[in-house]
Amino acid sequence: MGSTAAPVKRGRPARLSREQVLLAALSLLESGISEVSVNGVARQLNVAPMSLYTHIQNRDDLLLGISELVLARLTLQLTAPDWQGKVRQWVSQVQTHFSLYPQIAKLVGERRQVSSQWLRIQAQLVGVLEQAGLEDAELSSTSSILSQAIVMDCILAEAYGDNIAALVAPELQYLSREDTRRIELVLRNSPPGGQSLLPFVLEQLLLRAATASNIKRIKDV
Repeated sequence: MGSTAAPVKRGRPARLSREQVLLAALSLLESGISEVSVNGVARQLNVAPMSLYTHIQNRDDLLLGISELVLARLTLQLTAPDWQGKVRQWVSQVQTHFSLYPQIAKLVGERRQVSSQWLRIQAQLVGVLEQAGLEDAELSSTSSILSQAIVMDCILAEAYGDNIAALVAPELQYLSREDTRRIELVLRNSPPGGQSLLPFVLEQLLLRAATASNIKRIKDV
């Protein structure tokens, strides 16, 4: 009699981890997809969508996890000799990181959940402002405005690109002559590329913060 072939054992599918789910979602973002969905991540991993809910609560949790993953990769190097230079370094390094992952700025700006990694990054800015002598309302408003400005700058840059004037032009026909003149005045005096007012906001905030710091120093004498 011929030998009987041993039955093929079917092993369990490899177990997923939350990190694998988030990395798959991140790879979708990096590939250029504009929106990440649970179904899309499941297809990326070749699993059933329901299997992902062992590792994520819902789509918001998935997006928060992606944000945490990306922001954790940012290690700030604030080495300037003065606090103003450190603030400029903070802005520059955060902006550069967001430019690598433009969708993350949108997630940080629009999600109802707060990223602990974004709080970590903000805390380093607050530490620099504390070194400058800022306190209470001045410290809070300066750090909040800068944090919000950098997020919104990245979102607008992603949405409008380099030529906002070309996008605005067709809509001017619906405005009055005077309102058209006003909008065109703004566009003519916008920064090169038309999308970023962040440098202006940064320098104005530094000027205001320096004034507040000097006033406090005088009062303490």
